[in-house]
Amino acid sequence: MPSVARISLRYTCLDSYELRARASADPGGLAEQWLEDIEACKNAVSIIGTLFVFNLVFRFNACYDRWWESRIFWGDIISKCLELGMMNRRWFNHEELQDQLSRFIVVYSYACKSLLRGKTLTSEGEDGTELVRKGLLTKRELQIMHSSPSWQPHFCLDVIREVIVKLHMIPGGEGLRIDDNNKIHGQLFRCLDNTLKDMNTLIGNCIRVRASGLPASYDAITMTSFITFFLLASVVWSAAIGWMTPIIVFMASTIIMFLILMGSKLVDPFGLDKVDIPMECFCATIEAQLQAVDQRSKSVIAMCEDKTRSGIGRRRESNPTFHIPKL
Repeated sequence: MPSVARISLRYTCLDSYELRARASADPGGLAEQWLEDIEACKNAVSIIGTLFVFNLVFRFNACYDRWWESRIFWGDIISKCLELGMMNRRWFNHEELQDQLSRFIVVYSYACKSLLRGKTLTSEGEDGTELVRKGLLTKRELQIMHSSPSWQPHFCLDVIREVIVKLHMIPGGEGLRIDDNNKIHGQLFRCLDNTLKDMNTLIGNCIRVRASGLPASYDAITMTSFITFFLLASVVWSAAIGWMTPIIVFMASTIIMFLILMGSKLVDPFGLDKVDIPMECFCATIEAQLQAVDQRSKSVIAMCEDKTRSGIGRRRESNPTFHIPKL
């Protein structure tokens, strides 16, 4: 960018004035012909500028789409984790295994964050040690996860599936709040399995976004267009705006370079830049909300088992508080 400004300063502030002076001293001469040729190049430079802007907007939109897609995926991860946590507390009836299932839902989110940054939970700066300190993992569990050759989010999903199997295998159906002979039992199990499938798909989608960057030709075409346009534009604009050309070129090229750099930052939305998605906040949200689900589960059960039904009769006798609009 500074080189573009220096070239503009040299060939606009000096050469344009020199051409004007020679054109005035020699009407119809070579200098005047040069000025006419420069004026005639305006349309060509405008076409190049239009193509450059189109390429710039196309590249930035592609970068922004990747960033926005990653936010949608993480929003779905939050929803699925909380959905699985609520199903865990409503449908199962073994506190120790329920606690284990809830713990690994939280660990799953932190494992996703580490994986998307090319690390593991035990890497420096990641959350493995903190999860052990909070009691969400034991040292042995963390060691087993670290030694496993699989992706750690998939390891967490396998543990969750194993816990669900153990809950179903408890003799007499004691691990379930719904009789396994009830016809609704199969539908509930299908809901659990579909949620786990969705969580598996979401981490795969995030990996796809991280691994498939923009084609290298995008950056090459963008930078070539950037340099070509501003070199030609500085010459053509000098015939009309003279000494203001370096200032205009510098300001315009600076703004466009910021857009190019911002697009480059958005290509990988899982890093530590300010424009990247706040995965730490998302993981903390999942952890806090799952703790809230666990804490309110007993209160919800006690409230629903309360035999008092004050006001039910009056509500049945009163007029409904809603209406169906007539078409």
